[in-house]
Amino acid sequence: MNLGTTVRYAADREIIIQDATDTHAFLLLDGVVKVVVNDEAGDTAVLTVRVAGDLVGEMAAMDHKPRSATIVTCGDVVAKLITSAELHSFLHRRNDGFVELIGVIDDQLRWANRRRRDFLSHTAAERVARVLAELVGAHGRQEVGGWVLGIPLTKVELASIAGMKPRTAEKAFADLRKAGVVVSHLRRDVVVPDLDMLRRFARM
Repeated sequence: MNLGTTVRYAADREIIIQDATDTHAFLLLDGVVKVVVNDEAGDTAVLTVRVAGDLVGEMAAMDHKPRSATIVTCGDVVAKLITSAELHSFLHRRNDGFVELIGVIDDQLRWANRRRRDFLSHTAAERVARVLAELVGAHGRQEVGGWVLGIPLTKVELASIAGMKPRTAEKAFADLRKAGVVVSHLRRDVVVPDLDMLRRFARM
């Protein structure tokens, strides 16, 4: 896509801030970002992650409303910064681009709906297992001893994607370790010895 300006960010940069009124979007070219929200009590939750090829910030670019979440880089990120005017012009010229954008939004809604269904019908450990299995299946890599996520997320952040608080996260991961479906190390990565076993535990 010949659109926007190439930008680079280091790790832990907030490239979009919740409630801000700017209207640009980012097309991720390399790296990973996490989508974070803050509630009125000051608590923070990670909703999901976005990777190379994903568009972030597109809703504010389209409707000019305040940002609904904060986007934080997980390591070095290269992206295209696309202004609202550029995005509107591109979508006006390219019907296929509009269809693709609708597909992106649809995928995001489906992910969110799966997390809501998980909350109603699965235990805390199963919910974390389902998130971990989806992320490892999409972005993980196989190493000696099992699969690693390959995205720098803490166990608390992984559990937050599954909709739980830190204390519940600790118990959920203890249950996963007891079941033998994950192995926790001192490093950030959680190792999944057997991805199929994790999926069976998650009832996927």
